[in-house]
Amino acid sequence: MDLSPTAFDPEQLNSIWKDGCDRCPIFPEQTNERFRNDTLHCDDLSFDADGTRMDDCARQNALNSLWTQLLTMTKDPAIHFKSLDSAVSERLVCQYQASELDPRVSAEVAVERASHLLTRLPAVPSQIDLTSYLWGDPSQAKPLRGYLTSNTSRDDNSANSRSAWAQLQVVSRVSSAVLKLSLLVTTCGNSRYSLGLSIKSFIDFVSGLIDAGTSFNRNSREYEIVGSSILTAFLWTTWQRSLMLFFWFVLKTHLALGYNHEWDTMLALRGCSQLMNPSVRETLYGWANSRHRYMCSWAFELLKSSRASMGIDFRRLHTRFSELHAGKAARCQFESDSACDGSHPLRCGRFLDKRLVQEEQSLHDEPCTGFCPKMAWNKESFMSVQGPTAVSLKTSSRQITYTQATESTLAISHVWSHGQGSRPHVGINKCLHRRYVGIAKALGCTSYWIDSMCIPDSHDLRSEAIGYINRIFADSKVTLVCDKDLMAIDISNLTRELLESILATFFVCDWNVRAWTLLEAMKGSHAIHILCKSNRVISLREALARTHQSGSVDIAILCLTAQHLIPSSTEAFRRSSSRQSTEVAGSLLSHRHATRENDDIVIWSLLSSPTVFKSAEQMWKSKINHRVATAYLISNTPRIDNIKGFSWAPKTPYIRMSTDHLSSDPLGPYNSFEGSNSELGLVTRHGLLAQWLVYHVLWDDAPIYRDYPVTMTSLSVSGERTQTVLPGQRIKNKCWELVESFRGHYANVVLLQPLMTSGGQAYDRSRNRGESHGDVFAICVSHDMERWTWKAVQAWPSSGSLASLPPLVSDKLLIE
Repeated sequence: MDLSPTAFDPEQLNSIWKDGCDRCPIFPEQTNERFRNDTLHCDDLSFDADGTRMDDCARQNALNSLWTQLLTMTKDPAIHFKSLDSAVSERLVCQYQASELDPRVSAEVAVERASHLLTRLPAVPSQIDLTSYLWGDPSQAKPLRGYLTSNTSRDDNSANSRSAWAQLQVVSRVSSAVLKLSLLVTTCGNSRYSLGLSIKSFIDFVSGLIDAGTSFNRNSREYEIVGSSILTAFLWTTWQRSLMLFFWFVLKTHLALGYNHEWDTMLALRGCSQLMNPSVRETLYGWANSRHRYMCSWAFELLKSSRASMGIDFRRLHTRFSELHAGKAARCQFESDSACDGSHPLRCGRFLDKRLVQEEQSLHDEPCTGFCPKMAWNKESFMSVQGPTAVSLKTSSRQITYTQATESTLAISHVWSHGQGSRPHVGINKCLHRRYVGIAKALGCTSYWIDSMCIPDSHDLRSEAIGYINRIFADSKVTLVCDKDLMAIDISNLTRELLESILATFFVCDWNVRAWTLLEAMKGSHAIHILCKSNRVISLREALARTHQSGSVDIAILCLTAQHLIPSSTEAFRRSSSRQSTEVAGSLLSHRHATRENDDIVIWSLLSSPTVFKSAEQMWKSKINHRVATAYLISNTPRIDNIKGFSWAPKTPYIRMSTDHLSSDPLGPYNSFEGSNSELGLVTRHGLLAQWLVYHVLWDDAPIYRDYPVTMTSLSVSGERTQTVLPGQRIKNKCWELVESFRGHYANVVLLQPLMTSGGQAYDRSRNRGESHGDVFAICVSHDMERWTWKAVQAWPSSGSLASLPPLVSDKLLIE
């Protein structure tokens, strides 16, 4: 990928800074509606000229009108960039000398900071395929030369090919709106939530403009065919660069003040139609990247399943990973040169195939010959400790002795299958004990904790030890990550590129995809360190901070896709509760594997409750008279069976491959998200009582909803779209098919969708969950219309205007 500096003019940055400092803009009153922000205002067409908030229809009309105005500005190639740039950037009003900004920042410093940040973005944003808009048939290419950079040869044939993307002025040049944001995020203070909301509103505004262009009726006039493509490219590159600057700003706040979950909803950005563009999906999701075979496909899928990954550029992730692991063979499958297919963790041999699992205590320290003896526990010493137990740092004894875990304990988080697993009565390799004693002392710790020596096998002792895990990691001085890929990295010469490669590896390593290590990372996030080659250690926070300050922006912000890794940086924050809601914890664990039966429930309760539960039934019964976000329930997690009142309740947070229906569903699985901003249901002894959008199934509707004709959309050379229904071909509605399977057993069937917390509107899944497939329904059944039973979750097919949704009304149901 192109790592060269991004094209922008420092003098323009200076001019923008001076303009934002000299004038004192008057911000509209409606900007004070929720949060006061006197630094940035985005005119995102939410209000009309009289200051009245527009409804969705009126705002969409305004966006369509603005798109048309912008389109006319592309007619003259000589000034098209200047015209578009001015029209979009004027929607942002900045005041760089607001009280929250650092008053000591000079113009020279501000421009230097912003310039440094911009040069760390990818020089060329990920490409959107303009062929379908611009050419129809690549052999009938329209001339682009007037829209290319001035140093492009007039005879360059690439002007008529996809390689012209990087040469387009609207791609190679940075828009003024992006320059404004770069100045703002590098000079503003920390914890500016209101500023974050303003930046978010601009990004969502641009994505709305992009979508407005999808409904544009292209006719035979050449300038509109070319112009719509140029305008789309301009808006896309502005959107993607703004998004990365925004994520950089959010991470800046987290690193400065510690992770704050209140900022999570800030990451629920509005998607845009271009995210479904084939070339964008190739770039964002890796199909067109040189993904190294050593990278586990499932680990990458998990990374990009986060809503914070929407629109993120993964190209440099793959580049850095490949640089570090060149020559390594795939290890997802036994004796195979290919990685797993990435569809589910259980499709990867790293989780289940015993031939890929190292034997317990097969790992030795680097200088060891591999034949050192094991050191078993001194049971009397273990039993004598009151409270949480840790290993003492004595090396003279033949047995492991114990002491109480304190705030000076080193907590070791490792992947059991990498060879350090064991049990206290079996013992730990002597060389490993010496290793952790040495590391603990070097880090100023007085003891260390590792599960293989601190969690006994017997039921009672195991339960007691597990009950202390939260306290051990939360109170520990350092949490040490041990993963075979990370432990093989030599950091004796720690360059910027190597640091980025370490982070790229860290985000997709085995340690980062498992359930127990998720818990340990969240509780010990205040001081996570990574163990590397030759027992060298590097702080995760230091690695993130250095990359955030001077490395590639697109690498640093990947941390937001795994928010449990974001460190807390102050003692006060460290001591605050890291407990998550049941929904957030369940969402985090939905695709993280725990090998031992029922461990997923134990981990779920450790994350979200002061009590450790052994079954989902116990956990959910403890929630009676509490509320649960209804949108969280719309997932493929299996439900509790045969317990009256809890057919709706997940019996595990983990989306398993348990049925033929799930494995054959091309749209599934439907991930668990925490359901923020959705209607809350009340957990009662008799069931879940909640308001939903409901369709009461009428069997006479079967001919309408059972299937849909297949349509083909074609685009002529002139840009005219034609939709044709293909005779004899139909798309099966799997949701309706599933509904009909209940017909002979239940008198009544309903389809449910969650509501937003206010306004009676449907929960916006694309915005709050970051999903791309169509509407998803819960299916419930009843004999008497009074009490309902949860049966399944299934998507309704998305096939353009022909696949209409059934009529939905708001209704309150009791689901037993």
